[in-house]
Amino acid sequence: MKTKTFFLSALALCSFASAQVGINTTSPTNTLDVNGLVRVRGLSNPENKIVAANAQGVLTLISPEEIFSPKALLNTSMSSTEQRFTVYEGKCFQPGDNASSCTVSLNHYTSCSGFTNPVDTQVVVVQGINTSNGQFLGSWSARYVDNKGFSNATAVANQTAPDYPRISYPGANSVNYLGSGNFNGQCNTDLITTINQTTGDIKIESVKRNMYAHLVYLLSIARSKSL
Repeated sequence: MKTKTFFLSALALCSFASAQVGINTTSPTNTLDVNGLVRVRGLSNPENKIVAANAQGVLTLISPEEIFSPKALLNTSMSSTEQRFTVYEGKCFQPGDNASSCTVSLNHYTSCSGFTNPVDTQVVVVQGINTSNGQFLGSWSARYVDNKGFSNATAVANQTAPDYPRISYPGANSVNYLGSGNFNGQCNTDLITTINQTTGDIKIESVKRNMYAHLVYLLSIARSKSL
């Protein structure tokens, strides 16, 4: 009798496990059918990012700029003091994959004279390569491909061919763009890239110094397939 009872209980449990579950509905049409709103506390975000699923089916958040671009971002003030403005913040690479990388494409100019033509810039976040053995270095850094690059250690305004496009290697993951104008001092702006080596997230900021405005068009964000 005990054996029979156990068998019937196990059969009922298996039937329940394979059944469709409905919340606020008595006739579910899928494995889980919710008649109402769903709240996932782990996906809460004040920036209203978009919910997506990765290759394993895990829900994640992505920036709207990755789908709806270009986007115009204006870093402006009536002061010559430094002002920072976030151009892009989000996932870039997979820390467990040495070949994982991303590229953020921008088009921008400033209120300084000498910036009559927009500057095209690609921020490439990737691992470097050890030139002695050809292996990855083990950490990610930002590289900048643009038409206002560095010449040796000095930034040059309106740099011309054949020195562009080129990959520049500035310190602190930043690249400096100089205009020929003057507004309470030297007229310049930076693009600063902050990299989280643990999570694979990055933040690119417009850093305005001694000018009225820095206008950035976020054109596109390309990330490696491993994400």
